[in-house]
Amino acid sequence: MWGTEPELLVVFDRRWDTGAPGAAVDLAAFGQVTSGLAPRLVLLVAPAGRAGEVAALPGVRGVFVDAVPAGLRAEFDQAENLFVDGWLARRSGKDRGPGDGREWDAPGFAPPDPPSARPAANGLSPGHAHGHRRGPAEGADADGRRPDAEPGLGPDPDC
Repeated sequence: MWGTEPELLVVFDRRWDTGAPGAAVDLAAFGQVTSGLAPRLVLLVAPAGRAGEVAALPGVRGVFVDAVPAGLRAEFDQAENLFVDGWLARRSGKDRGPGDGREWDAPGFAPPDPPSARPAANGLSPGHAHGHRRGPAEGADADGRRPDAEPGLGPDPDC
């Protein structure tokens, strides 16, 4: 949910033309449109108490605060149902664990290791985590120089 106001799900009639003059202006008078699935679904940040006013707009099939009737859901296509599922999932509380919202060094929690102290999971040095091998390239001497390469050309031996 965004901010302190809920996102209302506005469902338009199938025949509703979202490009019709006044369609966006009507919703903008009530709040901010945060998302939509044309031509039928819009999420509108607005006070729940204004849902009835939005529902009275021409072409609006219904406005929902926290659920959609099963009969209406049965009329939605797959994309519309996924959109509604996403809206419902955003409204649900999420358990993020015991440290959620606390400072990283709060009592009872250990701070993260500094980057240089963490071993690389892939066996590479921390500075080479993008996939280059440790040590000199094939055919190079201990300093990473290849005898057949022109000076100043080729890959950086330190990378």
